[in-house]
Amino acid sequence: MSPLTKAFVVLVTVLSVLLVALVVPYVAQTEDYASQIRDLEAKANAAEQSARVAELEKSAILQGESEKSKLLNNRVSTLTTEMNQLREDAAEASKNVLLGERKLAQLEAELSRLSAAAVQDADLLTITTTDLKETRQSLVDAQTKLVQLGDRNNELESQRDSLNRQVNRIGEQMVSLEQGNVSLRGLLARVPEQYRQDVSTGQGEASHFEASNPIAGTITDVQVSAGTQLVQVDVGTKDGVEENMKFLVHRNEQYVGTLVVVRVESAIAAGRMVLSRGSVQAGDQIYTGPY
Repeated sequence: MSPLTKAFVVLVTVLSVLLVALVVPYVAQTEDYASQIRDLEAKANAAEQSARVAELEKSAILQGESEKSKLLNNRVSTLTTEMNQLREDAAEASKNVLLGERKLAQLEAELSRLSAAAVQDADLLTITTTDLKETRQSLVDAQTKLVQLGDRNNELESQRDSLNRQVNRIGEQMVSLEQGNVSLRGLLARVPEQYRQDVSTGQGEASHFEASNPIAGTITDVQVSAGTQLVQVDVGTKDGVEENMKFLVHRNEQYVGTLVVVRVESAIAAGRMVLSRGSVQAGDQIYTGPY
């Protein structure tokens, strides 16, 4: 109840008491006092009614304050719970800070160790770089020598190939000459004595010849007819091939035989083997001219 209400109630009570005290002496004397008493009673009732209203208002106010108090208590409880949680979090954070400080100390120690190792690695890197430069220079010198040796080797291989071809050609010529000599000796034995001198002068036919320029090709087909090997090659008149031109046949730098062209077209030619050391095969190489 508010102070104003309390004062009002007290005032009403005092007035009621005073009125009652005043009215009682006058009731017996005069009707006016009775009328006044009824007025005072009416006023007292009104005051009592006002007091009830004030009491109800007070109850409503107290109820509102009680609800506010409950809300405040709930809020205080919530804040207390949150404060306890914050204290726990703070304790956990403190623990984490201690762990972090220990970890930081370990990392600083590791950093010091790595710094020392880095200095050693830098020194080793300097030494290794110097050695690498020397090794690189040695490698460059070795590569230069290797290139020079490769060039020299290529020159020697070229010379070797040329010499092999010359040796094969000389061997073929020797075989051809030897077979020719044998044949000539047989023919000469059958020729009358008076004609032997003419035959021995070498006035026979010379239909086989070598090209003045180098020509190379490959055998593409081989057939055998009446004991003679007939071959086809992939060079023709566009390459400078002519009839009766003679080619040496090789297989992997090995002399196989001698081929004489009997027919020529633009891009191919056909011939027969006039001298061989075995059977020729498709894929064998042919050469003529000054190789």
